[in-house]
Amino acid sequence: MAAERGPVVLVSGPAGAGKTSVVDHLARTMGRPAVHVSLDDVRDMVKCGYANPEDGWSPSAERQYELARATCADLARRYTAAGYFCFVDDAVFPDWPEVGLDRWRSELAGLEVGFAVFLPRFDVLVTRNAHRRGTRLLSEDVLRIIHDRMLPWRDRGVPVIDNSDLSVPEAAEELRRLVRTGEVFAPFNGRTTLP
Repeated sequence: MAAERGPVVLVSGPAGAGKTSVVDHLARTMGRPAVHVSLDDVRDMVKCGYANPEDGWSPSAERQYELARATCADLARRYTAAGYFCFVDDAVFPDWPEVGLDRWRSELAGLEVGFAVFLPRFDVLVTRNAHRRGTRLLSEDVLRIIHDRMLPWRDRGVPVIDNSDLSVPEAAEELRRLVRTGEVFAPFNGRTTLP
């Protein structure tokens, strides 16, 4: 008997928003087969020639991002086809087409897809960022740019979670509620205003 295809929930937010921690926690506590795919983890597979976006958005950085997005989408297709609930986390920007929602729509066409954004206060991002290491530790200036470029999500009709004062389990529970009520699926079903 074939497994029922699972849905995909794409989770966005600036660096340090807690996407990876929250989604990892939720996937582990779903009560059904679930997988967590992190675009940053896929990008970090490049060991020689890694194009760090903090050094500037170059053709190499864009190509590595496109490969990572396509790989994440392929993993999501494979896992959902086997019946897994799939979470993908990535920094998806509202007004930057190369890393925007429309490219994800194209990659995930034909799947049931949800979308939500974690958007804590900037001071919280700075504190959380201080605990990051390697290419994931960003300068405060870059962090500010990313945060500010994410703010328009608040006015785009997508679920936005301010997890500034939420623990990881509390933020995961809020995302679970949005999944359960179906609110995360509206953006991919054309019931929102996106660029």
